Amino acid sequence: MTLGRRDFIRLGILTGIFSLSGCSFPSNRAVLGLPKGILPGESLKALSSQWKYQFFEVQSEEDFYKSVLEKRIDLIAIGDGWLNECPYDNFQSIEADEIFSRLNSKAKLFLNGFTSEISSRFLPIAVSPWVLIFRGEEDLWLQGRESWQVLLDPKLKGHVILPSSPRVVMSLADQMKVDNSLQRLRLQARSFDDKNGLNWLLAGQAKVAVLPLQFCLKALSSDPRLRIAFPKEGSALNWTVLLSPKKTIQPLPLEWIQETWRLPLLLKLLAKGVIPPIAYSQVVKASALLPEKYRFIYQSEEAFENSWSFNLLNNFDKEALESRWIRSSP
Repeated sequence: MTLGRRDFIRLGILTGIFSLSGCSFPSNRAVLGLPKGILPGESLKALSSQWKYQFFEVQSEEDFYKSVLEKRIDLIAIGDGWLNECPYDNFQSIEADEIFSRLNSKAKLFLNGFTSEISSRFLPIAVSPWVLIFRGEEDLWLQGRESWQVLLDPKLKGHVILPSSPRVVMSLADQMKVDNSLQRLRLQARSFDDKNGLNWLLAGQAKVAVLPLQFCLKALSSDPRLRIAFPKEGSALNWTVLLSPKKTIQPLPLEWIQETWRLPLLLKLLAKGVIPPIAYSQVVKASALLPEKYRFIYQSEEAFENSWSFNLLNNFDKEALESRWIRSSP
């Protein structure tokens, strides 16, 4: 078989394309596995060419871990709520002293809430607080910037979307300086559905929703009626952490993690409601470059310093929380 001149040129072009593709995207790239929505796309796109990411459809935490450990995954990113079910024996200690030493006080406090054997196996790389997002209601929004107790306002009865997590709801009720705060808060709820909280709000079926900042900040640009409050008395924090399976020999992508601490990527993450675990003074400084409607959310270092994280629950703790939740049923 012979090739004509035109066919030969086409074959040469295709060969060159595949050669370049092979150089740019080696088949043996390391893999970051994660559920969708844990990290913003801007962060994932910043991974070096030696890495790729793979999303996993999540049915349960147990299924996620099983799937990850059965596949060739070199690193996983998960929310801290999944640490309760983590099979820690399948993950190795993370050697990254220069990263750990530069974590902010809240990240270090979060790690200190676990035994050293467990805390050495994960690394917090981002955090997002639960916030109040109002549709209109400027007077209540102003109150919400001070305290969670605004959720008990009579005007909000039946118009509040609360988190589906009883633990988060209970922790918010504990900030309220009234008797029977948990029961009263539950009576205010229209639904316990943070997954669809923004939809409830946009459809006019609720006046306020309690959501993680990273899942609602972008909505400010599409609807001028929306306002977000990060109460000065603090909030529950959602952490994103990295774990490295024991079977991998891939080093941690330290440069990628540190890139999230610097401009311009830092600014892109703040615009998505994701805060790297750096000194909060750096967050305030970077947020000054954001549009005003985003900027003020980050300006209160007091709110961040007053915030809290969740640690592992033992069986006794779980039973106590379940019992409290049942007793508070309206």
